[in-house]
This record gives sequence, C-alpha cells and structure tokens, in this order.
Amino acid sequence: MTTPTMDAETRQIAPVPGIEFTVASRPSARYSNRQTVSNFAGPTSFQPIPLNATGWVRKISVLVTATYTTSASAAVVAGDAPFNLISSIQLKDATGTAITQPITGYNLHLVNKYFSSGTTNTNIPRPYGNPQLGPEFAFSASGTSGVATFRLDIDLEQDYNSAYGCVPNLDSNASLLLEIGVASYTVAFSGGTASAATVSVNVDQHYWAPVGNQLNGVPVDAMPPGAGDYLALRYENPTVSPSTENIVNLTNRGGLIKGIIAVSRAAGVRTAFTAATPVGLVLDNNEIDSGISLEAKQDHIRRAYGYYGADLTTSYAPLTPGVMPGLDRGVMVWPFWAESGGRDSWLATRVGALLQLKVTPGASASQLEIITLIGQVRNSGTFYSA
Repeated sequence: MTTPTMDAETRQIAPVPGIEFTVASRPSARYSNRQTVSNFAGPTSFQPIPLNATGWVRKISVLVTATYTTSASAAVVAGDAPFNLISSIQLKDATGTAITQPITGYNLHLVNKYFSSGTTNTNIPRPYGNPQLGPEFAFSASGTSGVATFRLDIDLEQDYNSAYGCVPNLDSNASLLLEIGVASYTVAFSGGTASAATVSVNVDQHYWAPVGNQLNGVPVDAMPPGAGDYLALRYENPTVSPSTENIVNLTNRGGLIKGIIAVSRAAGVRTAFTAATPVGLVLDNNEIDSGISLEAKQDHIRRAYGYYGADLTTSYAPLTPGVMPGLDRGVMVWPFWAESGGRDSWLATRVGALLQLKVTPGASASQLEIITLIGQVRNSGTFYSA
C-alpha cells in the first residue's frame, strides 16, 4: 500500500510566522547629551539636542539638576517649583514635526504622574512614573545655597509587551530633536543677594535596538506593530470665568485620546477648583460624566493610582521613604486609559467632534491649561490588538 502524495505544483507550505519584534530585539539605553547653562541673569535655553540614532525609542529621560548660591537666608519658592525651572520642553521627529508641543516642566511632571507608560508600566495606572517619588528627587535651600534634582520623561512606548507607540530614530542624518527652555532661578529659589544659579540636563534614550531580517534563519518582524503610530501631546489655554460652571470646548480632538489634564490658574498661580461642584465630560452632546462631584472625581483618581497622601497644595518637598503623595491643587485628570486596564477605553473622537469639559474654577481663576494626550493612529485594528 502506498501513501498518496501531492505533486510540487499543488503542494502548499504553511507560512513561517515571524519572530515578534520584542523577542528579536533587545531593550537598550544610551546616553545622549549633557549641558549646563546659567539662569542667573534670567530665562535661557539649552542648545537644541539632536538625539543620536539608536533604534525604536521607548522614552526620552531628562535628569535636571539646579544649583543656587546667595549671601544668606536661602529658601525655596512655593508653587510649581522645582519643575517650573524647565519653562518648555519639546520633542520633534526627523522631519521637524512636533511629537510633543512645547510644554512646561511642571505640566510634563503631571503627565508623568498620571500617564506614565511603556518602560514604567503598561495598561495599569501605577504611581511609579511620578517624578517626586524616589531618592533621586531633591528640592531644598538653606544658608547660602539651594539645590533641586528631578527627572522628567517623555514616554513614547504605550505597551512594553509589543513596543507599540515607539518612535523610530534610525537615521543619523535625520534624528529626533529635543528643545529645552529654562526659567530664571527666581521661580524656585529666593533669599539674600544671589550670586550664581545654574541648571544642568543629562539626557538618555531608552529604545529597542534595530533587528535584522532573520534570526537563526527564521523571519523577524523588523519593526513594532503599528509602526508610525505615536502619542501626541497637545496643549491649549482657554479663558474661563471664576467661581461659576464653565462649559469648555476642546480643540484638540480627532483621534483616540488617552487622557486629559486641566490645570486651573489665577494670574499664573494654581488655584483649586471650587469644592462640592459637579464635574462633567460631554462628547457630541452625550454626557460621559454627569453630575459627579469634584470630591467623587478626586476619590476615583486616588483609588486608581494610590495617591492617598497629603494633597500637594503649596510645595513639592521630598517625601519620606514609603510615604505616598496626594493629588495636586488645581489639577483635574480624566485618565481614559485607566478605566479598562488598557487601550480599549481610550476616548475615540472625530476631527469634527464636540468635546466639552464642565468645571467650576476657583475664586479669581480665569485660565485653564489643558493637556491632551491623543493617539495618532493609522489603523485602529492594530491599535486595539497590538
């Protein structure tokens, strides 16, 4: 008895699946740049920082160190310090397109605190990305000197299981570009007669190394799923009326929104939203959040992240080891990504969508700073499955 066979023309060979990108590649980190400037005479900026070609970038990590020298009675300034020593930070891709619009160091600190991702944590809200946590953070002044140290990250990767969201930085002739502005020392330090002040940055890249076409003869996925998709950081600054409910129309829409941060300010000073007032979110006249009190909204955030400590009202002092911070005065967060443990709950919006916030700013607060994290997604199927 013979076994029937298929001739060469009809025989089909099952395709060999490619090795996943994160299996074939390797997570790597590389120093990129270090600079020091004096901010004694006033605001300044670092030289633009071209980020040397590495691979698929997961995040840009910026360690900031500031020093202050005076004659006597050195003290720290309350408010947004020390993060406000960075007046602006922006990341551009190889074509000059902004991945992040210019954002203050304080607001980037809020993004890190409430929306860390990728190399830090994936799909689950945790406090690990909070720049105030850990022994590295420092902010103090006494006698004749003051010092501040903190780390800010620009998170690009949205899922460390697949490397989704990573941005390519593969061409040494057209690399990513980081631009950083510096505020005057007076936003963070005071006292006596100042004689010197400096700010230094140390910039590192965390990335997935480039891979070849094969690994031990097996085809390899040479790029992450959804390559070309990225999380954009957008900013707007609407005027509002204090001590009354405002319906704020948001202009940053037309994509999948990871979350929104709103900061209430009176003449530049963070000011608490009015207590016991409702908070709302409306999309195309459909209320997503309706009649929820400010306190209930804040409790939801505390429970999601574990921020049960004392709320941060006037200063950002180093925390005792093991002590968690609370929420931030004058800051409201809509963390859509935290509602389902993944990208399923990101808020889908059209370019022409009507997206509105309902909030009641505090006394004298006439300005909102609104930061929107919006996915630039080409294929929604990949977005949800990667």
